[in-house]
Amino acid sequence: MDIKSHLKTFYDAQAEKYYHTRNKHRADADVFLDAIKNSWKKSVNILEFGCGSGRLLVHLAQLTWIKINYVGVDISKNLLSFAKKQISWKSTPKNITATFVCDDITHYLKWLQQESFDFVIGIASFQHIPTIRERFFVIKNIYRILNYEGKLLMTNRSFSPWFLKKYQKDFLHALWKYIISFGKHQWNDLMIPRKNGNVIAKRFYHIYTLAELREFVTLSGFVTEYMGYLNKGKMTSSRKESQNSLIIAKKNIFIDNNTPE
Repeated sequence: MDIKSHLKTFYDAQAEKYYHTRNKHRADADVFLDAIKNSWKKSVNILEFGCGSGRLLVHLAQLTWIKINYVGVDISKNLLSFAKKQISWKSTPKNITATFVCDDITHYLKWLQQESFDFVIGIASFQHIPTIRERFFVIKNIYRILNYEGKLLMTNRSFSPWFLKKYQKDFLHALWKYIISFGKHQWNDLMIPRKNGNVIAKRFYHIYTLAELREFVTLSGFVTEYMGYLNKGKMTSSRKESQNSLIIAKKNIFIDNNTPE
């Protein structure tokens, strides 16, 4: 079974558990909401890849004065079935129109029109894309489908002290594979275990350095507005205090080399 098929099987099996354990307020969601509010648009088109059970929709519902056309893409049909519950007739804000697509984001991006979204959001999802070639393809096509002045907002797991301590054995195993493969296997490609009852399943993670993320977005044409870390939803420059990395990148008509990072 390849990495993507394995991820699909894992999330289909874990969908209900993820839905019930992912209903609390996302601390990092405020960063995304602020970016949307600060665009001063009355209507926005949003694509979220790896949308899971649709948790972001609960937060987007706070933006009652903005008309939101939302497309959520995920590889797991079971997670999407729960995402649809987020916009049930009892709770759907009138300002949000939501569409869900069960597909691999690498495949789905091929069919989207140029300059058709204002925001593309990826929350802990880009880290599951298995190859360098696919990662570049995804970021370049996100650039293509964004309107000018549109933004890519993305978080991924970081090499925090907590993460390194908890998954030390998995990191050392990845490093060993990197050495014996003479660099063909990337040192930061990890298979992270998760216990479900008596069964331990493993998911693929690529834990990005900021240098890697900077290369992806810069070579794809983006201007970086922010690149750093998040700790409980607060931006920080310290990896040691972080839980996730955060990147905010904009599609500009003209590149401003003085844009702060």
